[in-house]
Amino acid sequence: MTETSPKTLRGPGPLKPLIDAPAPEGFTPVDLFDPFEAFVGPFFERIEEDGTRVSAFRIDERHVREDGTVHEGMMLTFADAFMGGTAWRAKNDRPCVTLSLQASILADAKLDDVVTCRARADHQTRAIVFVSASFWVGEDKVMTATSLFKVLGER
Repeated sequence: MTETSPKTLRGPGPLKPLIDAPAPEGFTPVDLFDPFEAFVGPFFERIEEDGTRVSAFRIDERHVREDGTVHEGMMLTFADAFMGGTAWRAKNDRPCVTLSLQASILADAKLDDVVTCRARADHQTRAIVFVSASFWVGEDKVMTATSLFKVLGER
């Protein structure tokens, strides 16, 4: 097993991210329980005065393509993690799984950029939560996404 294997991250409670990176100004680290998220994290969040939850990650060498721009797979991982958290909170902490995730890449983000996300539950039924999100680097919108999450145990 290599040093970067997700199994080396396991322990009681939250998982330790593979790297220790400082939180962007105004953000605090998020507890990570998924081994893959711990592998690509850390992730951060802040709660704004109006209660809006804003999540973030800093693009490092693990997240970029050869040209130094963020890999779309990393953006989709970040989207799935925080949009899933939005669905989970909308259903009072009930487990949810991703049914679909669609994204539009609007601009490139690059090494050392801080990507932020604002997600919201737009609609919900007993079994499905509809979530949308926008992703930003500073004042520039770099991606939008919509997703459907299935509430486990509901039909």
